[in-house]
Amino acid sequence: MSKVRVMTQADYEPVAEVLGRNGLTIASRDDWVSLWIANPFRDPAMDMGWVLEDAAGALVGTFGNLPLGYEWNGRPVRVAAAYAWAVDPAFRKDSVRLLRRYLRQERVDLLLTSTASSRVGEIFSAVRFEPVPHADYDRALLWVTSPQGFARAALRQVGMPFADLLGYPMGLALGAIGRRSVARRSHLTANTARLTGFDARFDAFWKRLRQTPDRLLAVRTAGVLNWHFKRLLDRGQLVILGLEGQDALDGYLVMFRHDHAAIGLTRYRVADLQVLGDVRSGARQLLEAALAHAADEGVHTLEVIGLNAAKREALAPLSPRRRQLPSRLFFYRPLNPALTAPLRAVSAWDPSPFDGDASL
Repeated sequence: MSKVRVMTQADYEPVAEVLGRNGLTIASRDDWVSLWIANPFRDPAMDMGWVLEDAAGALVGTFGNLPLGYEWNGRPVRVAAAYAWAVDPAFRKDSVRLLRRYLRQERVDLLLTSTASSRVGEIFSAVRFEPVPHADYDRALLWVTSPQGFARAALRQVGMPFADLLGYPMGLALGAIGRRSVARRSHLTANTARLTGFDARFDAFWKRLRQTPDRLLAVRTAGVLNWHFKRLLDRGQLVILGLEGQDALDGYLVMFRHDHAAIGLTRYRVADLQVLGDVRSGARQLLEAALAHAADEGVHTLEVIGLNAAKREALAPLSPRRRQLPSRLFFYRPLNPALTAPLRAVSAWDPSPFDGDASL
C-alpha cells in the first residue's frame, strides 16, 4: 500500500531518481533547495510538496509546490505553482493522491501550472482547472536565426541520412527567405542594450508596471528576478536586453537557452517581455535585438510562447513561423472566489515562461 507524505529537503536524491526515471530533469541540490529556502515568497506553513512511497518506503512519486507572488490591482495574490509532478508507471493510479494535497491548500489564492503536457492538461481540466483564455496560447512564434544549423537539426529529427551535408543547401534556401523578411524590418535597435543583471532600474520599472489595471502580474522586483533566474545566470544561459528611455528602463526582454540536444538544435526561448508606453514599438525593438544576438551567437532558433494579444500582434511584422505545441501549457484554478470572474477575461492575462516553473 502506497502512502503520501510531505516532501523535505532530505528527499533530493530519491526525487531526482523518480524524475530521471520518468524523463524529467532536476537542478543541482543547492538550486533545488533554493527554490523554497531562498524563495522571496516562502511561507513556512506551506508544504514544499509531497512524495509517494511504496509499501517498502521507496519513493515512487513526487509533486512540488512552489509559492510565487502575484498582484491584482496592487493587491497581493498568493500563488502555488505545480512543479515537477512525476509518478512511476506502476503507481500512476495513485497520482491523484498527490494532486489532492495540492488542491486542498488553505493559504493560497490561486493554483497555476505553466508546463502541462497533453495528459497533465486533461487531468487538471478534470479537476476544474481552466486554460488561460487566449486562442493562440497553444502556438509558439518561431524565428530561424541560423538556417544551416536549423536545417541540419530538422533533417536529423526525421532521420534523414547525410543530414550535415544536406543541411547546407537547405539552409541556404531558408536563409534567402529570412533575408527577405529582414529587409521588411524598419525599427532600429539603437535604444536596446545587453544588461549583466537585474539592478535597481528593475525595481523602478516594477513600480510603474504594477499600476497596470485588471491584469494578473507576477512580482518582478530586482530581488525576485535575481532569485528566479539565479541558476540560468550562474550558468551563463540567460540574456537580458533592456529598452532604455531617457531616465529609466522602458522595457526589457529575458531569454534563456533551451536546446534540444538529441538533434543538435540550439535555441533561445523568451522567458519574459515587458514594455511600458508604446508596446508595439518597444516589443519589436527588443525582439529584433534578441534575434540579432541569437544570430551573432550562431544559435539556430528563437521562440516565443505565450504573451498577450498586443505583444503577439506587435511581433507579427517580424515574420515569425508558428509552431503548434502538443497541448496548452497554461492552466489555473482560483481558490479565492473573488478571482474567479476577473480571471476569465482575456485581458487579465499576459503569460510567459516567467509564470509558474517554466523558466526556473
